[in-house]
Amino acid sequence: MASNLRRFVLWSVLLPAVVHAAPTGLNQIPTTDLVPDGQLSVQVQNGNSEVRGSESVFHRPQPIAQSQYGLPWNFEAGLDVVPANPPHDYRPMLNVKMTPLHEDYYTPAVAAGALQLGPDFMPGYYLVASKTLNYDAIQYQKFRAHHRNIKLRGIRVHTGVLGIGNVWHAMVGTDIEVNDHFVIYADRISAASNAVSLGGVLIINQHLSFQASMLRGNDQDRLTAVLANFTYTFEPASLFRHEAPEAPPSDAAQPSAP
Repeated sequence: MASNLRRFVLWSVLLPAVVHAAPTGLNQIPTTDLVPDGQLSVQVQNGNSEVRGSESVFHRPQPIAQSQYGLPWNFEAGLDVVPANPPHDYRPMLNVKMTPLHEDYYTPAVAAGALQLGPDFMPGYYLVASKTLNYDAIQYQKFRAHHRNIKLRGIRVHTGVLGIGNVWHAMVGTDIEVNDHFVIYADRISAASNAVSLGGVLIINQHLSFQASMLRGNDQDRLTAVLANFTYTFEPASLFRHEAPEAPPSDAAQPSAP
């Protein structure tokens, strides 16, 4: 989401910019989710999240392109193109995530990753755990997985730590699947320079979704940022795959001549 941290707010004053090149996650924090193996998730998001003044997102949205690709062996990797010196000087930035431990009935899934890997960006690292509260219901629905948008994942809680430079912060979050077309996202990163967020995802179809969120700085008493993005997830190989023509009905299925 990206995600995708994709929405971790700021490394300078609150909130002129968003830290980008982030893995699949919530409004600000990463989760243990991975883009499915062989699928590509592409996004367009506002790079400027400020809500006040002539330099706000409403005047200069600074759109950025983001992407995440599902790799074998429980990995995903992303490439974004973001402003190193906003609003200009766009440069590539990478991230990578692995999920060595998958969730079961009793234990959470665990993921670790690195983000903001690129020239003139400060790299970050994280460890996060995710647990589904309605695990039985989601297991029962697994047969529907190939028909559902990857953001539809039940009711979950997430917790972990995020380090940018030599500073580490705690992070918590939740996502609540209201129905097949709407998911609530909320998360928080500790420390005064970070933020708490509330947002949601509108599921348009299996491939396309729209996400929006509001953020309030931990040391602020007002709305300090807004984020929005469109996400499209698909299997690139399907673009080159041709469906076999439908076979004509057999003679036995033909009506007999009068």
